[in-house]
Order: sequence, then structure tokens, then C-alpha cells
Amino acid sequence: MKKNLLLGILGYLCLSIPVKAQLQKGTKYVAATISSTGNGQHYKDRKDNSSGKINQISVNPSFQFGKFISDNKMIGVGAGANLNFIKQKSTTTFHSDTYKNNYAAYTLSPYIRHYKPLNTKWAIFLNSSVNLSYLHSKRDIWDYDIWLRDVQRDGYSGGITINPGISYWISPRFALESDINLLSLGVTYQDFDKVKSFTFRSVATSNLTSYFSVRASWYLQKR
Repeated sequence: MKKNLLLGILGYLCLSIPVKAQLQKGTKYVAATISSTGNGQHYKDRKDNSSGKINQISVNPSFQFGKFISDNKMIGVGAGANLNFIKQKSTTTFHSDTYKNNYAAYTLSPYIRHYKPLNTKWAIFLNSSVNLSYLHSKRDIWDYDIWLRDVQRDGYSGGITINPGISYWISPRFALESDINLLSLGVTYQDFDKVKSFTFRSVATSNLTSYFSVRASWYLQKR
């Protein structure tokens, strides 16, 4: 079903259509977005006099650069990171330990994007990208504030993703864009922490709030 929808969007993009000024050959493109989440948990058990807390922060910056090689068709590259920081501390009557895990994925994504203008303000697009990531994690463990060891892991992943999106121009040069991850297709190979995996997905996430991601975009034309 999702594959047929993507093919239908691609066919629609290939139809003969008028060209928006922002989507003409030679226009340069710059986009940026950043998102972050965090949560903290605290627990206490009076039965065994134990307590603990867990703090987690995630930061996800990304940038895209591109240029229209022909009307309604752009090629470019994206760069981004997925940074996660976790700290967990637990205490009992006779013992206390702290655990930290910092995980980072740095991604480079060459892409090609086809646009289809709908009117003077709106356009849809289909984005096809190759995603190459370097993965790194570091875990530190303390016992009674005495450092015990750190464990570091490095790896990589690579994949291909196809997803549609929509653009809305607030001004001739500035637009808000959203990838519609609900319809995305992708394959990924990952080699990390002694585990090799190959996955195929037809939906990027099962979380409804993550089906749409918004970024700020600038279309820079020669005068």
C-alpha cells in the first residue's frame, strides 16, 4: 500500500507542470532543524532502602544544502547527528553505583529531490537519499565514586530512504517543510557493538508525533 502511494507520488511529479520561481534551475537551497527531548525518573523503595534516578537527554541537529540542476529537480547533501546522554545512579544501604552511556550517530546523506508545485504557496516533493552513519558509544561505570572502567564501541551503518514531503512558502525565499515519514520506505545495514543487522522498513516510526518533522528552508536565487 505504502509502496503504491510512493510510486503514485513519483508518477505525479513526472507530469508536465509549471515551474515556481523558487524551483528553477540554479536556485540554491539551505535548510536546518534541531530537536531535543529529555526526561528524568526518580524512584525509592522503602522495603530495601534503595533509591535511584535516571536522566536522559537527546539532541538531534541536522542541515541540508542543495542546488537545482534543472527545474523542479534538486541534488544536495545533508549532515546531522543523533546525540543521546544517559546517566543512571542507584543507591542501597550498602552500595552505590553510577552508570553513564553516551551514544552518538553522525550521518551524511547525499540526496535527490523532485518537486511538484501545487499553487503559489504549496509544493510536494519526493526525496531519495543515501544515508551513511558513523556510530560511537562510551559507557562509564563508578562504584562508590571510584571509576571502574569505560567501554567504547564504534560502528557504522548505511542505507537508502525514500519519502515524500510538503513545502509551504512564507515568503519567496523562506519556506517551512515537512517530511511525511508515515509513507517512507528504506533499507539499512548496521554493524555495531559486535552485532550486524539488515532491516527493511515501510514506516520510519510507530510514534504518531514523529510522522511529520518540520524544518526551516531558504531558497536563494540569483538576481
